[in-house]
Amino acid sequence: MKPGTIIILLFTMLAGATLLYARYIEPFAVEVRRCVIPDPLLAKAWGEIRIVQLSDLHIGKLGRREREVLDKLAKIAPDLIIVTGDLTQWGKRPEKALHFIEKLKAPLGVYGVLGDADLAAGRYRCRFCHPRNDYHEIISAPLLLRDETRKLSLDPAGRSLFLVGLGPSPDPETREHFTRLVRDLPKKTPLLVLSHFSRAWAKLCADSDRPMLWLSGDTHGGQVRLPTWIWKILRIKPDPEHMAGLFHQPGRHHQWLYVNRGLGTTAGFPLRLGVRPEITVFSFRAAKPGSRP
Repeated sequence: MKPGTIIILLFTMLAGATLLYARYIEPFAVEVRRCVIPDPLLAKAWGEIRIVQLSDLHIGKLGRREREVLDKLAKIAPDLIIVTGDLTQWGKRPEKALHFIEKLKAPLGVYGVLGDADLAAGRYRCRFCHPRNDYHEIISAPLLLRDETRKLSLDPAGRSLFLVGLGPSPDPETREHFTRLVRDLPKKTPLLVLSHFSRAWAKLCADSDRPMLWLSGDTHGGQVRLPTWIWKILRIKPDPEHMAGLFHQPGRHHQWLYVNRGLGTTAGFPLRLGVRPEITVFSFRAAKPGSRP
């Protein structure tokens, strides 16, 4: 066999193995990612709370990934669970996704927001919030927020956590809704912001010094690991500067963004390579003396 033929054969085998791994192994290798945010204000306000974020579940059917997520959550035992949108697969009805998220349990509750894939369910998307098509009743567990705020009591000492849930709106509308929602909230009280998209975060931080942890998803981390500059050129996602992970607003204290890589994939591209699905567990600590958060 000629050397060139051997090289082509080896390359073909490697490409095939990589494709099989990206299709059948990594999309189901759920990672529990622990994110400790070094912020004294958040640590003081929220104490030792454990917050879990799930995002971009894209549930078309219930299978081994969903069972693994439930098993891992039982071991984590979070105080609060947040779901940042795209619960269902594009074009699918919400029943299977609802069946899954109704199994999520936490002492402080399960809260979430919808994503653009959820809106693609058409008139059936109302089932996310209203049981049995009874539009006069709201599902309380999980509670999906659409441009709403909630105040959660954390302990008998009186500490509270303010949730701000934003609907999957375009960037200017998100900023408008956020400003209206927080207008009457205490100015220096930290906010836990839930939004499927992250693009409005930087602009809101530039306009306001409100302390916040903004949780979002949408990007799936790209599903294939590529350098940031490539995502900026491709512009596949509305916020390529923040594809995944923890970000801190430069020159601003106490303003954080976390972009979750998500759990699922889109039906048209069911691959992950170097971007494992994740469950994120947040906790908080005071920054080291002399350091900035």
